[in-house]
Amino acid sequence: MGNIAILLATYNGEEYLREQLDSLYQQTFKDWKIYVHDDGSTDHTSDILNEFAEKFDNFIILDYPSQHGAKNNFLSMLQAVDADYYFFCDQDDKWCRDKIEKQISKIKEIEDKENKPILVYSDLFVVDSRMQLIDRSMWELEGIHPEYLTTFDEGGAFEFVTGCTMLLNRKAKETVVYPADNAVMHDAWITLCVLRSKGIVEAIREPLVYYRQHGNNTLGVNQWSKYNRIRKLMNIGKSINANYKHYRMLNALGYGSVFKYLRYKYLYREKHHQYLRSLHQGKQ
Repeated sequence: MGNIAILLATYNGEEYLREQLDSLYQQTFKDWKIYVHDDGSTDHTSDILNEFAEKFDNFIILDYPSQHGAKNNFLSMLQAVDADYYFFCDQDDKWCRDKIEKQISKIKEIEDKENKPILVYSDLFVVDSRMQLIDRSMWELEGIHPEYLTTFDEGGAFEFVTGCTMLLNRKAKETVVYPADNAVMHDAWITLCVLRSKGIVEAIREPLVYYRQHGNNTLGVNQWSKYNRIRKLMNIGKSINANYKHYRMLNALGYGSVFKYLRYKYLYREKHHQYLRSLHQGKQ
């Protein structure tokens, strides 16, 4: 099967960390190692990590300086750890019991046919801080359509892979460009690097993570609702800045002109609106 590494980045995560770690050790697939790097926590996160390291042989704490943020922390672990397959794990979520099993099965199925960089990801349940269900599909909530996003040109125009659902093989790791100073987040950067190298980005169309929404999320759910669009109009400056940062990330990878970016962004949104119209017509 090859070595499987789960990369967990932590920072002041004591409130939800134990529940996440328990979900890893309750997985139906057991043959993996977890590598943790803490980014300078000042709460009891380190105590929890040391407790698990003493209890489990496959729990490895990486000891090197703070990376000053989740993006750099995850990318540093990807560089530091040698494995055949890599999962990314957030400190505040909870994994479905068969997450590893289903994703490993999917990536092996693809590898049996293709000798390429491969990234497999899934949908997510959206839950509140107490694990109460908000929505059964983050993709539906955010208007994400994996079927539209299979190339660097298309995928570049819209961030669509959530890091805590990602599994990549060694070939995908080798596509990642460093330094990643212009990366908005590690998951977007890695996905774009795989697509840029003509690798395979494959969706599993079911939720495999309970994606917890709370006040301390680094990034959270961004709904497509009409109220959210109104809020975006009221914060047009932030929207322009976010698009600028996203395009700067693309440009660092040789994406092309800003007009290309805007064109594919427009086309994606048009496809989404067509999808919504078809749903509305189907209900009539």
